[in-house]
Amino acid sequence: MGTFFEFNLHSHTARCGHAYGEDEEYVIAAMKAGFKTLGFSDHVFLPGLSQKGIRGEYGELEGYVSSVKSLQKKYEGQIDIHLGFEAEWYGDAFRDYYKELLSSKVEYLILGQHCFLHEGQLTWYRRVEGWRNQIALYASHLIDGMKSGLFLYVCHPDTFMPWVEEFDEEVIKTIERICQTSLDTGVPLEINMGPSREAADKTHLRYPDPRFWEIAGRMGVKAYVGVDAHDPDNYRTSDYAYFEDFAKRFGVEIIKKCPLKAK
Repeated sequence: MGTFFEFNLHSHTARCGHAYGEDEEYVIAAMKAGFKTLGFSDHVFLPGLSQKGIRGEYGELEGYVSSVKSLQKKYEGQIDIHLGFEAEWYGDAFRDYYKELLSSKVEYLILGQHCFLHEGQLTWYRRVEGWRNQIALYASHLIDGMKSGLFLYVCHPDTFMPWVEEFDEEVIKTIERICQTSLDTGVPLEINMGPSREAADKTHLRYPDPRFWEIAGRMGVKAYVGVDAHDPDNYRTSDYAYFEDFAKRFGVEIIKKCPLKAK
């Protein structure tokens, strides 16, 4: 099949509760699709917090680590496999935990804001009253996370675009702030393939959003492409040609060399 980029660092496992398939099936599917490098980045397991159907329990950490490391050895010389997590930025609440993960368990973290910590509970941004407040809070957390120095890149930075009720100067400035932070910190953004596999009509995807990426392209932001696999079959069904054209249309430079060293 082949792809216009040879690595994907955004791939989940069934541990999160909304993905399917065995870990090894993802590896085999990625190889068949022409990938040279695969990174497992399941939703981070958080000590003391449970979020069933969204992320695995903290007790699954060691099993996740050992499974991926065993696959690294089994497929050495055939495909490079890396171990990471997709994680939200919760400020100081999990800063030390993330540092510990990076120093002793995983190779990388990718920043994917879905929820925030409020009074000890994980809360969805959409539960905040007023769409402008939702976007402002999301952007502030995303930008703080990018500045933390702990994340390799930002997953689906435009996930907030479906919340927009009026695309005006205030929204444009929010997009520009996210893009400028990417440029200032050297933390790339991600063009995410996930929703594209759910819709026959790609002109109305939740993301990637053309309005966001027109600005990102104009500002010179660099991007990864993330398969965001939740099923091994996603490697077969993703429309790689569409995303190659998407990036070219908005002048977004796609990073084609994996930043992680081969194992």
